[in-house]
Amino acid sequence: MSGKKKTKSKKTKKAEQAETLLMITQTARNARTALSRHLLDLGLYAGQDGVMLALDEEDGQTPGAIAASLGVKAPTVTKTIGRLAAQGFLRREGSRDDGRMMLVFLTEAGRDQIKSIRKSQRKAEKTAFAGLKKKQIGELLALLSTVDANICASLSADAVPATARNAAAGTGQEPDELSSPEDVSTINAD
Repeated sequence: MSGKKKTKSKKTKKAEQAETLLMITQTARNARTALSRHLLDLGLYAGQDGVMLALDEEDGQTPGAIAASLGVKAPTVTKTIGRLAAQGFLRREGSRDDGRMMLVFLTEAGRDQIKSIRKSQRKAEKTAFAGLKKKQIGELLALLSTVDANICASLSADAVPATARNAAAGTGQEPDELSSPEDVSTINAD
């Protein structure tokens, strides 16, 4: 009879894990939708903010470098750059060192738009984290970083998105080091 309880307990745990993964997916989708609505008020579409923020971090990047930092394919970024350039937020110019290489820069209008993008992010964050204490937000970030690292560790090395690399950068560990058996057992023990 105790065998059934253990089986039921395992089934319950698996159901909770499945529900949790579904909730993470839905929450990520809803968070992106909320931010996208704020960005739409600025005349920006989903993904355009990421390109602009990457250039705000380091202006004068190649489309390939931007794509790598965002964990997307270069053709996607190239299309986005074209649209942002048409809106006057970015400019493209050939590299002085290598005329075959195109570099992308924020324009003055693009720099002004960065402030609005960050304001939109803060609005979305305020909505998302309403009612949570600072400590709870920190705990949530730590847990989600571990979940993200676990997922990224199961993917091929060349398919690791920027989020895991960024999370690892904050800890001084590589993405696969973030999902050590000790980390996983700590979570599973709870």
